[in-house]
Amino acid sequence: MTADSKHSPAATVMAEAIDLAIEGRSPYPERAAFVDADAPSAGHDIERAADEGLSVVLVSADGSTRVLKPELRTH
Repeated sequence: MTADSKHSPAATVMAEAIDLAIEGRSPYPERAAFVDADAPSAGHDIERAADEGLSVVLVSADGSTRVLKPELRTH
């Protein structure tokens, strides 16, 4: 897949992650939500992913990423 300027930064990174996963080289967790850091819904998207036990790949406008991993709940 190629990056398309019409796609959000998170969509572009997710497409790249899929290609890398096919090649067995993805640096991201297998179960992850890709979230645009600057999106108005980012907080809600992060919360929903955490509730589902997913890691979050937070993608900045410049394409840089930060992986947030969910905590395991003990209660």
